[in-house]
Amino acid sequence: MRLILITLLLGMLFMRCSTNADDRKKTNIWFDKPAKNWYEAIPIGNGSLAGMVYGGIESDTIKLNEETLWSGGPRDIQNHKAFKYLPQIRQLLLDNKNKEAEKLIDSTMLGPWNECYLPMGDLVIAHKAMNEVKEYKRELDMNNGIVSVNYSIGQVQYKREVFASFPDKAIVMRLTANQSQKLNFSASLGSLLHNEVNLLDNQIVLNGKAPKHAYPHYLGKKEAVYEDGYGMQFQMRLLVKNQGGEVVQEKGKLSVRNADEVELILTAVTSFNGFDKNPVSEGRDCNAICEQRTDLLEKQNYNQLKKRHVEDFSTLFNRVSIDLGKSSSDDLAISSRLAQYKPDEDPGLTALYFQFGRYLLISSSRPGKFAQPANLQGIWNKDLQPAWSANWTLNCNAQINYWAVETVNLSELHLPFIKMVQELSVDGAKTARNMYGAEGWIAHHNADIWRTTSPVGGSGLWAIYQVGGAWLCHHLWEHYEFTRDSDYLKEIYPVLKGAARFYLDNLQRDKDGFWVTNPSESFENLYRKPDGSVGWACVGATQDMQIIRDLFQNCQMAISKLGVDQELGKQIEKYSAELLPMRISPTNGQLQEWKDDWEPADPFSAQVAHGWGLAVGNQISSRETPELAAAFVKTLENRKPWEQYNCGSWVGSFSAKFWSRLGNGEMLQTVIDTHFQKAVSPNFTSHFSGYWQIDGNLGITASIAEMLLQSHTGEVVLLPALSSKYPSGEVKGLCARNGIEVDIKWKDGELLEATFYSPNSVECKVRYKNKLIALDLHAGKMHTVGNSSF
Repeated sequence: MRLILITLLLGMLFMRCSTNADDRKKTNIWFDKPAKNWYEAIPIGNGSLAGMVYGGIESDTIKLNEETLWSGGPRDIQNHKAFKYLPQIRQLLLDNKNKEAEKLIDSTMLGPWNECYLPMGDLVIAHKAMNEVKEYKRELDMNNGIVSVNYSIGQVQYKREVFASFPDKAIVMRLTANQSQKLNFSASLGSLLHNEVNLLDNQIVLNGKAPKHAYPHYLGKKEAVYEDGYGMQFQMRLLVKNQGGEVVQEKGKLSVRNADEVELILTAVTSFNGFDKNPVSEGRDCNAICEQRTDLLEKQNYNQLKKRHVEDFSTLFNRVSIDLGKSSSDDLAISSRLAQYKPDEDPGLTALYFQFGRYLLISSSRPGKFAQPANLQGIWNKDLQPAWSANWTLNCNAQINYWAVETVNLSELHLPFIKMVQELSVDGAKTARNMYGAEGWIAHHNADIWRTTSPVGGSGLWAIYQVGGAWLCHHLWEHYEFTRDSDYLKEIYPVLKGAARFYLDNLQRDKDGFWVTNPSESFENLYRKPDGSVGWACVGATQDMQIIRDLFQNCQMAISKLGVDQELGKQIEKYSAELLPMRISPTNGQLQEWKDDWEPADPFSAQVAHGWGLAVGNQISSRETPELAAAFVKTLENRKPWEQYNCGSWVGSFSAKFWSRLGNGEMLQTVIDTHFQKAVSPNFTSHFSGYWQIDGNLGITASIAEMLLQSHTGEVVLLPALSSKYPSGEVKGLCARNGIEVDIKWKDGELLEATFYSPNSVECKVRYKNKLIALDLHAGKMHTVGNSSF
């Protein structure tokens, strides 16, 4: 990954700054009261450290996380018995004995649950009893990644600023008052994990230990397992720097008395030393790292720390600006704005939500040696038994997190995800060999920080998802498509090749002679056969075949561009021609989700897996494959997935992506409106089944971007799914494939002008509505076209 980092950093030196921050109105969300709970707190993060800022008066809390703090350690959970039963399972499915196959899958192919991403602890600031508080305001400025809390008590005005600094690897808070000697509070650190707290002069040091094993929430309340010799170590260290007054030690806390100004600087680190290293016997020295960082930070003043943070954060955030229109709601507190949202009003909320998604990506996914990609909750978690382990769910959630990253001009934030894919291929090669007797590598339904790839427990309905690794490879190729970095392509090609190699070895012939996955299931969905029987095990689910076709296509293009493995390319080409094709049901005219003409057991199922070729890949489009697109529209009209559940998480994300790629701006807007009304918490995070699932935020962000710009079909398409809700507007800095940046202005629903920029000389086809033009872009120069050009 070092080569990728160097390449991107060099590229950033020449990247056009698409927006001037001085000319932009700040992009803020604000609250008129402290947070009462997690879903009212404001998230901050620097990719490794994260916090949820409550902004309380008498007691303020920041709930803290560190990206590598997980239960467990490296482990071998390879299934060595499944391969023995695989031929029998496959034959049962070919013989239409699906129930028998399901029982055998569940008894022979499944394994243990993933480990869990864990909460690190709390920073609690307890103030002396306050009189009546006035003019309270808690605000997130997304342009610079700073949260501020302001309020008055009598004639005294109090202010706090807090941010998570990527350059300085710390969370920093400054407390001030407009009168001297008015700051009186205590600071303490705590954790739900096993820990010990010590005071060292003006520092609080919490040393903690993670459990050997923790359980996901859906197993019911279970105590985590601690055992000597197991469990990741971690340390949090809080430095208190005061101007005026004094700092004293009191019962495990540091108390500030009569100060004029106070800085709180928190550093944290775990003993994690890599996915394949034991965090106990081979772990990093948490104390030495934290102590060194704190010593360096103590020598810096607040303005220096803030300046470095703002320069770093705003450089990323300000690459893209967006204006979709204004309304009287723009000045409301975000909780009030959401509560009174109406579909025909407040166009600015969509633009704000788009930028909040970019803010979350910047805060939760930064490159680095031990960097982790955004997980199910990004980088934030408060529970010992987090929802779905707060892991990486590979049948959609983890990938949805990164749908937007390239288009919204945050390409280097893709790198932690790409690195995870490379790491998964290591255990994935063992799983391919042990479970399937195949070369190459595979990942199934779930992954954790220890990068195991075997099926998890519970049921094959989700666990035997056979294309998790192949879908991940789509992101490897997407990053190349946007950057055109040939050195990067050389680095990730072995991973693409290994994934393709697995399917060449593992695909099976069905009774019609097509290559199919066997066993298979369709995105945790149940089918109903014409005879009324219900099940999930099958062969060649449509989504499987779409994803494998995409992998083969991308691997062939990589082979062609690199000039390698020509014989492998010929083999892939032959297999591609014999993959089970998509089929349209002769019964109802809908795109079939399964090989056979079965219907979902729930006719209104939100699980619409076979739209992958539309929403993610490029195998279904209204222009290139109108019959398939029309058949899938019938599927959507029948199931209406956005009306199921609450339109959060993958439900809203897929629904929005379907309509954006179909070019239907009004239906896209219906999904966005439903999402805002049902799935967004008071702090702007997306909830699903009672929990924050960040793919709801990030998936909708991706579709808002694709409402304005698409490039997945080989053309740069302007305003492909613009809703009538946004008759006039402007966006700057969106990215198209082939390294192109685009600014777009429109008025009264019609394009005014589009400006293109590329650091390299490239040719591109540009479409607006039904007209197509060809452009020759010259390196480093802007090219502007107007409506009259089409």
